[in-house]
Amino acid sequence: MESKVVTGLYFAGEMIDLDADTGGYNLQIAYSTGWLAGNSCMKQFKP
Repeated sequence: MESKVVTGLYFAGEMIDLDADTGGYNLQIAYSTGWLAGNSCMKQFKP
């Protein structure tokens, strides 16, 4: 979920503007991308 242009910038949820079959609301995508972006960000700071 890290930006290809700016190192250390992560995107999640509505920032990546994904649409689901149910319309514009997709909680699973929001939760999953938030979790992935958070974990990816924390891996940068582990010793």
